[in-house]
Amino acid sequence: MYSQKFENLLNLALNATEEERMRSETLGSGYSPSSRSWELIVKYHGDLEKLESDVIHVEPLINGYAIVTVREDFIEAFGALDEVEYVEKPKRLYFE
Repeated sequence: MYSQKFENLLNLALNATEEERMRSETLGSGYSPSSRSWELIVKYHGDLEKLESDVIHVEPLINGYAIVTVREDFIEAFGALDEVEYVEKPKRLYFE
């Protein structure tokens, strides 16, 4: 699966195996293996809350952004929606 709406790191993570994700802190961030779902940062317009279901959870933020938790097998269809402008995965922060 590849989408121009997805950041490059997300495309890479979605095409990686589950084993590769578990070995990489970067590729695995935002992924929950137990529910096989991803927590994603989404730039959108319109109303994403209408998509709320058992496979998609939308937590609206401000200025057209939301945190969306979506099952892995629905990510491609979610990214194809007209309302979705850009999707990226969360990053891990480290303190020095």
